[in-house]
Amino acid sequence: MLAALTQVAAPQPTKADDIIVIGNRAEKELAACLARNCPPAEEVEKSLQASVEQFGAARYDDAQQTLQRAIGRNRRYAAQLPGPVSSLYATLATVAEHQGREDLWRSAARENVSLLRQYVGETRPETLQQELAFADTITGLQNFQLASGMYRWIQEKAAGSGQRELAAMSAFRRAWLAMLEERDDQAVRLADQAVAIAGPDDKITPQLGQILRARIAIRRGDKDAVDQLASTLRQSATTTPRMLWQPKLEDLNLSSDLGFFNTNVRLKGSDLMYADVGYWVRPDGRTSGVEILRTSGLGQWSGAITRQVSGRRYIPLDLPASSQGIYRIDRFTVRAAFDVPTGTRIAQRMGRMEVHIIDLTDTDAMSAAARERESEAAAAKAATPTT
Repeated sequence: MLAALTQVAAPQPTKADDIIVIGNRAEKELAACLARNCPPAEEVEKSLQASVEQFGAARYDDAQQTLQRAIGRNRRYAAQLPGPVSSLYATLATVAEHQGREDLWRSAARENVSLLRQYVGETRPETLQQELAFADTITGLQNFQLASGMYRWIQEKAAGSGQRELAAMSAFRRAWLAMLEERDDQAVRLADQAVAIAGPDDKITPQLGQILRARIAIRRGDKDAVDQLASTLRQSATTTPRMLWQPKLEDLNLSSDLGFFNTNVRLKGSDLMYADVGYWVRPDGRTSGVEILRTSGLGQWSGAITRQVSGRRYIPLDLPASSQGIYRIDRFTVRAAFDVPTGTRIAQRMGRMEVHIIDLTDTDAMSAAARERESEAAAAKAATPTT
């Protein structure tokens, strides 16, 4: 749910040149940087790159330690480097989400916002963007009522400071939450409010409103709603594909493929499973070539992931019908959250298994092997004779 919410409503940041992760190069560069006592700005950047490298390799604990150590060394430079230090907290929040460390996920997101409020300003765009990300964190922790209130606060602050895009995004997030809770009339009203706030020159928010209406129609049994909507929309092939609809991922707590999972499952701290899934988004918005590039511990349940990705529908791309489309890689992390059971003070993984998804293509956390598979797939397609 959170993946869909952030994908259709989040702003698309300007991307720097792609970072190609090879082996543990970034970790070695960080070690060399620390050995020569490099400047804080450089050290923060090296720490971020090393943590992304570790996350891409599914070494979540190492990524967490790299980020926390960097925060410990550089938090005192927040006044001079608010953006870079903020990035350390934001990245730590993402890592903690996939680890299942919900307290750390929440606290890192909160510290990120607090830092920007203090050193950048409460109503600055970069601060409100991270306020939005913090509200998304609260949504991911299933506190919809609190998240909705936070989105409303951000909407009011953004509107009051003339930031129409942020205000519209906040209003649309409120609409999305209302739709998820099946408060459909309120959802449509808030989506229309978001369109009005965005103004007549905005082309994206009306599309988001159409997507919301289509999802309501699908839930009510209109199986043709996605096809009808897809026939009216197009998006640039240079931006991140926006999802129209995706099938519900099978509940792995009940899956016959992984029958040992149940609501009382307890795992060892090292038991964390993941899969990297590569796929093409074709010009018509359907997916193709879905395959598991790398997996750890998921066994037969990997099939549930590929079925879910295969059933997705995106807004059609502004590309020739003969084009292969855009290649993406998603990381699916499967884990139970950490909690402290009765009779001990040692945190353990316990409770329901959950799936958390991040687009490795957008986070530049793609491994060298995944990059290689992408190139191989593109080359194989190019070499295939057309009929």
